[in-house]
Amino acid sequence: MLQGGCMANSFSRIISAIFGNPVSKLNADAVRSPWPSGLQYLFIEPSRKDVWEALDGWKWIGLDGLEPGAVSAFGDVFFRAPDGSVKLLDMVGGRLTQVSETWSALTDQLNDPDRRNELLLAGLATAARKKGLVLGAGECYDFEKPPVLGGEMSVAQINKTFFVVKVHIAGQIHRQVKDLPPGTKINKVTIGNR
Repeated sequence: MLQGGCMANSFSRIISAIFGNPVSKLNADAVRSPWPSGLQYLFIEPSRKDVWEALDGWKWIGLDGLEPGAVSAFGDVFFRAPDGSVKLLDMVGGRLTQVSETWSALTDQLNDPDRRNELLLAGLATAARKKGLVLGAGECYDFEKPPVLGGEMSVAQINKTFFVVKVHIAGQIHRQVKDLPPGTKINKVTIGNR
């Protein structure tokens, strides 16, 4: 089970009981972020194995041919597409969208504070760190209640959780709600172990 209070909310504890403890050590197989050190805190470096395990919950969205290139501190995954473009799997919005024509163009975009905030939730990540939430290996930020289920996107609602668990469950939730009309009241979400 969990050791040393690594997870702060009961939802995450329940999920880790279902999926186990997916925290992995950084290794040469990590998805490494090619960003300047001033932006490095906005990214995490999970192993490729952990990234693909996490993405298992997103098979429905169509990830064929995409190669993970970077992972944000909130677990959003940037992919390199076969045509050279960059696609973003957004955990909050539940969408896979093209965000740049090339990887170098994305790097240029991240020099703009507004675009950095849009793509990486930079303001919230900075506020979370100031709140004392510094990510360890295998962790990413998450909201206590997912925004897609009515949760608030505020620093008060941010906590640390396991990357694999967060991304996998976000995929399951978004799959279940994707065809609902806007404003639909959600009474139940079913989470599976695969």
